[in-house]
Amino acid sequence: MSWPLETLVSTFHNICKHQGGIKIDVVGDRIAISMRDGVQCQTDFDVQKAAIAAGLAHERVLSNVLIEFPGEAPRVPDVSILRDGRPEEPYSYKDLLAAVEIVSTKHDGYDFTLKREQYARSAVPAFLVIDPFRGECDLFTRPVDGRYAGHDLYTYGDVIHLKLADGGEVDIPTDTFDRRR
Repeated sequence: MSWPLETLVSTFHNICKHQGGIKIDVVGDRIAISMRDGVQCQTDFDVQKAAIAAGLAHERVLSNVLIEFPGEAPRVPDVSILRDGRPEEPYSYKDLLAAVEIVSTKHDGYDFTLKREQYARSAVPAFLVIDPFRGECDLFTRPVDGRYAGHDLYTYGDVIHLKLADGGEVDIPTDTFDRRR
């Protein structure tokens, strides 16, 4: 029996609402289920805190919300920075100024490949991948023809300078980010 993708995604997201600590993502032809740990939660919080300290309204800085991409699998970024103007749910990729993903496995192929490609194809202006295993952060910017033309690498301890497409800027200090082995 085959289930429509929308039904599966909706079912899994309802499970997540009732069972904290789980993140479910449709990646390519797979459903990826991962447990969020303390490192991911604290890093997620630090990124949100930096965005709000930069003057972004709380309703623009969200954690683990569904972002729809027509013709592609929806995404649930660890942190989403949305355009100003109170976008309504369900959120669209057009509402997304920056997507932030915190790597959950040591040899992650989803964030660095599949998600990066989808965000670039959809012209999401900025995509930040935080990797607690490497102690590094990759900031991809300037989507052009389905690829990111800009790539900056930051080491834990640096300050990430995230420039938003609406002219806003968020400085994200990484000196408090924890590592994983």
